[in-house]
Amino acid sequence: MSRLGWNFLTRRDRDAILKGIASGSALGGPYHVEIHPADRCNIDCFFCSTASIRGTDELPLSKWAELLAEMKAMGVRSLRLSGGGEPLFHRRIGDFLQAVATSGIPIENVTTNAVLLTEPNIRLLAAARCQQITVSLNTASAASYAEMMKTPERNFDRVLENVRKLQVVKQELGSSLPRLNVQFLVWKGNFEQIPRMYSLARELGADSIIFNGLAFLADAQKMSEAESARMMELYEEVVREDEFRRITSIESFEQDIRPGLDAIVGRLSKERALRPIGSRLSRFVSRKDVGFTENLSHFLWMRLGSLSDRLTREFLDTCIIGWYALVVRTNGDVAPCCILQGKSLGNIYRQSLREIWYGDDYTEFRSELRTLFDEPATHGGRFIEPMCGRGEGVERCPIKSFYFRPDVAFTRRLQSGTSPSGGREKVTSSVVGRGGEASSSQ
Repeated sequence: MSRLGWNFLTRRDRDAILKGIASGSALGGPYHVEIHPADRCNIDCFFCSTASIRGTDELPLSKWAELLAEMKAMGVRSLRLSGGGEPLFHRRIGDFLQAVATSGIPIENVTTNAVLLTEPNIRLLAAARCQQITVSLNTASAASYAEMMKTPERNFDRVLENVRKLQVVKQELGSSLPRLNVQFLVWKGNFEQIPRMYSLARELGADSIIFNGLAFLADAQKMSEAESARMMELYEEVVREDEFRRITSIESFEQDIRPGLDAIVGRLSKERALRPIGSRLSRFVSRKDVGFTENLSHFLWMRLGSLSDRLTREFLDTCIIGWYALVVRTNGDVAPCCILQGKSLGNIYRQSLREIWYGDDYTEFRSELRTLFDEPATHGGRFIEPMCGRGEGVERCPIKSFYFRPDVAFTRRLQSGTSPSGGREKVTSSVVGRGGEASSSQ
């Protein structure tokens, strides 16, 4: 489960974040940095959300070495490789990954289409202490893959082969890392494949599975009411089988499916409660597709997640990204997050990372974020967008608090120090199961 590197923080780091929020300034960090190694891509997805701001080059190795040293000095705890373009499409990706391994800063997550997830790259990622590889597989057949990704069908089989090689290398190394997270993007053209998507991810040995959606679709590409209803039936089918063991997120940018997901969870919970305890225990022990140890781990995780949800349910869904993380794009621009990657707060070719992080633009960005703690603003600002707030009828940010919210102690301290004078908003989310997961890869 990717949490943007939150698990790498020390108690002192958390204290610095909270004190910084209270003062409006940064007193440490950044603690997590997302890097876009290359703006070029080896496929041409019709739905790409970054194509309009993408360049044509990559981060030079000399600058990367300089940046790694600066991040190390500033106390960066983890990295994420994403894009932009395809992160593994850097011309010297081997040297790039080796530099990360040498730096000692772990790669918390790499998001990739996996066409270039070759064995040498897998081994380098393992050496760089990569925690998770998110594979944007997106669909479950070669034909629909070619249609969505605008690439030859053979690349679908190539991806599957690479993912299977990942599992072989992990077994050889005797390691559970990097964990495999498989992401599917569900839309009108492939929603009937939802059961096959789930089965395929299981066949590949996925540790976690994300069902996401597409944004900015033309009217002809959007689902009809009947298609949406059928999609929810198929989601219920896979949730019934999985019981949130591997499915960590079901989301849609096209429509609000939260009520439908809540209904599914409610029906399945009632069915489970009506089964005799002996029947439930028998299923727990004897289920063939899930080992007893995994079953027990899942049971304890769900109990812990339920407790965490209850303890933080009434807390505000607050964004603290300005005190925690940033994005470095291939062209050198530093952005607040993957959602606001078009907003530049500085450029590493003109300033040091430290000058940017503690500079005037970042101070203004934090001030804009801080206003959202005290009022459910729906308007934007120089850097923030309406989705950064909490207003009714505003598109929701998929990141917000998912990465730190399970840290109940921190969330409580944040709430007590920043709660508004008015009422509290009950937080709801279409992320279901074992927690949230965000990916900027569409």
